[in-house]
Amino acid sequence: MPAKRFPASLLALFSVAALTLTGCAAVSGGGPAAKEGDRTVESVLGPVTVPETIESVVVLEGRRDLDIVLSLGLPLTGYPYEEAAALDLEAPVAPALARAVGASPMFLAEEVNLEAIAEAAPTLIVSRIDDVEPILDELRAIAPVLAIGDQTTSSWQDDLRLVAEATGTQTRAAELIAQYDARVAEVSEAYADVLASQTFAPINVTSDGSDVRPNRLLSTVLQDLGAAPSAAFAEAIQSGEGIEYSPEQLVSKWSDATAVVALVNDAASWNELQTDSLWTQLPAVAGGHVVRSDKQTHEGAALTALHSIDVIESLLATF
Repeated sequence: MPAKRFPASLLALFSVAALTLTGCAAVSGGGPAAKEGDRTVESVLGPVTVPETIESVVVLEGRRDLDIVLSLGLPLTGYPYEEAAALDLEAPVAPALARAVGASPMFLAEEVNLEAIAEAAPTLIVSRIDDVEPILDELRAIAPVLAIGDQTTSSWQDDLRLVAEATGTQTRAAELIAQYDARVAEVSEAYADVLASQTFAPINVTSDGSDVRPNRLLSTVLQDLGAAPSAAFAEAIQSGEGIEYSPEQLVSKWSDATAVVALVNDAASWNELQTDSLWTQLPAVAGGHVVRSDKQTHEGAALTALHSIDVIESLLATF
């Protein structure tokens, strides 16, 4: 992350906050010492104390962190936004975001604006460890920081439970996890024959080639449903690592997949793919057993997981 320069007013704010923390026995998660009713949880960055009353929350990454805050009904204040026209499919969290009164885009995705966060004065900051760790001291001078994981380090269920414990929303978290488990059981039973007799592949397709990653959220939902994987998908699951292929390998690596979720981020690329000579050779494409998603199902929590089941169910319904 490039170095950031701050105006004198913001530096003064950080200085005052730091002095305040020093003078009142701060906990390692940021903010003053715990008061009666406050909650302390153990995160990957140590203990974090969160005030009993949460008035506003800011998230930094905009995927799993945003999903968790919205699904738990926490008072979202700020979140990152994508560049205009970067994605054309509706985000899985879009309906919940539209209902989040007082929430507004705060900075461009991957360009965290500390000054904007400080001006918002949130009660709590939530984001994945990779995003908070490089600027942890600056963030802790603003509010307690609750670091969560990502698709390679923790499950969305565990991170949901962590944030719920810190915010007193454990009942809501349990309801969301139970809702997901019930949908998995429902779809697995309704389409048991298709899931067992067809071979599935979640393929990310770009001009540079194709790839499959076993820990993307949509990939894990396919596994939870018991979908039989194609050879390349099975290899990725076994290794635990993503596998990339050149454009020329498209047919040789995916011809055994009879059902495909194509992960394509924009409408123009999707339209071009429909006339690609290699893409149209795939049996799944020729048979009409392809549905589209995009990077918005790569990562997330309950809302995105439930949306991913809907995407996969639409694929199962093609048989």
